[in-house]
Amino acid sequence: SAAHFSRAFKLSTGMAPYQWQLDMRVRRAQQFLDGSDRSLDEVADSCGFADGSHFARTFKRFAGCTPSEWRRRRA
Repeated sequence: SAAHFSRAFKLSTGMAPYQWQLDMRVRRAQQFLDGSDRSLDEVADSCGFADGSHFARTFKRFAGCTPSEWRRRRA
């Protein structure tokens, strides 16, 4: 069942499935931000975020800074 999967997933990874998926999207976005000059909207779209504001909000929650701050710090 979905509930069993969710509990087992959280036990093995420490995160709920949706949180894990968001974390993976943010990690992929970090790779895009480091290795390209794509716009933030293009990165958001490539990583499966609904829009730029959802991307920025989620990125800040997981990475501790906004995507543009991340890019500036890494440059």
